[in-house]
Amino acid sequence: MDLTRVLESPHALHAASAHLPISLGLLGLPLVFAAVLAPKRWPNVRMFAGAYYLFTSLVALAAVLAGERAASGLVALANEKIETVVAHHRLLGFSIATLPLVASILLIAGQFRANPSGRILAGLAALNALALAVVVLFAGSSGGRLVYGFGIGTPIAGADGVSGATQIVGVYSGGATAGIPLAASGIDKSVDAIYTPNTRPIDSVQAASITFQNDVVPLFERHCFKCHHGKDAEAGLDLTTHAGVLKGGDYAGPVVIPGAPDQSPIVLHIRGIYRPKMPKDADELTESDLHTIRMWISSGAKGE
Repeated sequence: MDLTRVLESPHALHAASAHLPISLGLLGLPLVFAAVLAPKRWPNVRMFAGAYYLFTSLVALAAVLAGERAASGLVALANEKIETVVAHHRLLGFSIATLPLVASILLIAGQFRANPSGRILAGLAALNALALAVVVLFAGSSGGRLVYGFGIGTPIAGADGVSGATQIVGVYSGGATAGIPLAASGIDKSVDAIYTPNTRPIDSVQAASITFQNDVVPLFERHCFKCHHGKDAEAGLDLTTHAGVLKGGDYAGPVVIPGAPDQSPIVLHIRGIYRPKMPKDADELTESDLHTIRMWISSGAKGE
């Protein structure tokens, strides 16, 4: 992948920049404890640790700014659950930039204070460092959930994995369909050279004849019920009923966007555009199977 293409993609840039402050936040713990417990053995350890956490704060701020730029490119979020995770992830990001700055100030101030005040300041810095490590773990979890659970920032087109960074569209919990921008109104034909099964043109008359019970449920039964069946369905996604499909999973919400088959998460996962590719550990659906599901969604994803 061309590095210049990564720099052009807000999603890729945020992903690339987020790993450094995460690593620094965790690796700094031994250093800050040395600043508390062994200042006489290493006289300048507090100053060095202060500089370390100042650098951590700066790179975390850069990652936050990249994340804000990536978030501004989202057209609409698929449901309120995603909005909540994005809000939490943003708050955690700002915390990752703030906590090391506070630790840095405390450590540098402690360098110029005699004991016991210097040790107290270093101890407060250590508490900030511990809080930072916890926040980093939660931020990494929420970031992973956004990417791997909701597909935010995953490629929808482009073999380079960058040029087609997804703009999330979908339905809110109220049920109104969000406007699908021109750039995402259909899957580019070049995607058929990368992701399978391929898509076919949809005939509206033929699509209207597809029913959930007679045409879609048998496909789900053959390919999906092993994991997505009943109350113990994986990720909370029960595909045995129309209500279960519309409700979606515990993380990503509804898996279909009525009227928009090629923006529906179930289609994107079946084709491998969203990860993991579905079905897992089984043969992929045929082109005909996918076409049936896409026609059903195109005609409104009705339950009869």
